[in-house]
Amino acid sequence: MVAGDTGAISLGMGAFASRQTVMGGSAVHVAASVVRDKVRKAAAEMLEVDAADLDLRDGRVEVKGVPRHGLGFAEVAIAMAGAPGYSLPGNLPPGLEHSHNHLGNSLTYAGSFMAVEVEVDAETGRVELRKIVVVNDAGFAINPNLVRGQVIGSVVHTLGNTLFERMVYDEHAQPQTSTFAEYLLPTATELPPIDVILVEYPSETNPLGVKGAGETACVPVPAAIVAAVENALAPFGVRLAEFPLSPAGICRMIHDARVKPGSNP
Repeated sequence: MVAGDTGAISLGMGAFASRQTVMGGSAVHVAASVVRDKVRKAAAEMLEVDAADLDLRDGRVEVKGVPRHGLGFAEVAIAMAGAPGYSLPGNLPPGLEHSHNHLGNSLTYAGSFMAVEVEVDAETGRVELRKIVVVNDAGFAINPNLVRGQVIGSVVHTLGNTLFERMVYDEHAQPQTSTFAEYLLPTATELPPIDVILVEYPSETNPLGVKGAGETACVPVPAAIVAAVENALAPFGVRLAEFPLSPAGICRMIHDARVKPGSNP
């Protein structure tokens, strides 16, 4: 498989929109399916059995119900390379390779749901994340551990957008956030337990049934956290209209709500 290098292949538009598995994975799947069928046909000729009676597993082509009676993939590949004076098995074209360009005519849309538990210190404005649960649909999960890692990375990325990362400019449009001392990033000490529950609703737009997994979980994070903080501050009558949320900003909103006429201090 050749990927990500237009010096070696003529087609390539880049890696974006969580499309690597949808596009590249589908191309690999189709090409591998063609090679699989060719291996089965060649081995059937070599073993003098029907192709439907063969299984492919663990690098071998074996006759169903007859353990260890079969051929290794390497043996089939050598036979399909050809030899002078001998015809190829099944009179098939030589070699065990296939090229496929996958054209995705339809987009895939993944989905994610998030629940968050927070605790807000009304005196300091500090928001403590207690627990996050994410239910994520990326279609058929080829490697569930990698999908969970993608989801957790998406959550952490957007936690920074919601609670820490802020670009500040002065009245002359000069950036005041110029180092990581001012531009805060979430680290391990700020992260709560993150539970990821994978659900699978396979896509019908590609042969693998996969969807993007790298960005979906970013979407619900700000809304869930802002809603949770606003719920915690409901006794003060605080309504949140923007993020990132800062301790100073939360304290200011609590103060303003307390001194507002008709409020309950």
